[in-house]
Amino acid sequence: MQLDARMLNADRVSALVRHRLSAVFDLFDNPEVTEVSINCGDEIWITKAGRRERAPQVRLTEVDISSAIRELAGAMGQDARPETPSAIVNAKLPGLRFAGVLGPTAGKGSALSIRKHAKKVFTLDQYVAAGAIRATEAERLRHWVREGKNMLVGGSTDTGKTTLLNALSREIPDDERVLTIEEPRELQLVTPNWIPLEANVQKALTPTLLVELCVRKSPDRILLGELKGPEAAAFLEAANTGHHGCMASLHCNSAYDALARLEVLTLRAGLDWPLAAIRQQIASTIHVIVHMGKADGMRRLNEVALVRGYDAVTSRYDVEWIYRRADGAASGQQGESKS
Repeated sequence: MQLDARMLNADRVSALVRHRLSAVFDLFDNPEVTEVSINCGDEIWITKAGRRERAPQVRLTEVDISSAIRELAGAMGQDARPETPSAIVNAKLPGLRFAGVLGPTAGKGSALSIRKHAKKVFTLDQYVAAGAIRATEAERLRHWVREGKNMLVGGSTDTGKTTLLNALSREIPDDERVLTIEEPRELQLVTPNWIPLEANVQKALTPTLLVELCVRKSPDRILLGELKGPEAAAFLEAANTGHHGCMASLHCNSAYDALARLEVLTLRAGLDWPLAAIRQQIASTIHVIVHMGKADGMRRLNEVALVRGYDAVTSRYDVEWIYRRADGAASGQQGESKS
């Protein structure tokens, strides 16, 4: 049985939040609606079948929104107060993820985004059937996961990075021990020897601290739901010290840009590493980069690249492009191409 001590009162909080935001939760009755964004009480947007549209018929009061944010904070063991760092609240309830900001930090009034978790975890074969990934690339990804290549999954917001990580995790052999780190937790692994860990930065339980914990728990693989900050340095070190098949996602504009983004995040750790050393570490640690995009409301594979090394003379990564979407939607034309 899965236990989460912070969510023992989840049913009570869920009932309160749903009562205050009942008009918003009614929007989720449409199975195509995956996210509701409350910019303020009279400005509410939905993401439906991958497209954003306004929901002009829905209105909320500032009291309802701010009270819901405070109740969500309480469920996570926090105390949300305006004009302090705790005015920013990240929370979860079964099947839902919340990101809230109290006014006046949110200038139009308290704001809240609610994202519905996918009820179904896709496999690589289902990506192929949906036309999101070609069969050739799916087979290559499957092979690289099973072979233990370290992989980055990049893309902008709502391009399906976590969904693809879930699909890739389906290919991890059952005899391997896997630890995952997220904030909040979304990955749904099926491998039997799996420990999910959840960070809480507002309580100083950082992803970096959890990566260091992972290393001491003898994992074969470490998966980070998303690299956002200095944990990138710990991830690189862990993935380059005997742990194979490590995977993480990050925000980036292209496969090549993922490497620059990883540099920036690593530098945030404040380590006394020269930039050239960081780049060499990245080039020797990351083997495969997958970039996801969205066009016409559909999430698709944009690029697949192999990292072959780093040229200190030209200050460029040696990248081999395995796949680039033919319509040119994938950006980032930097790097060396050997395909």
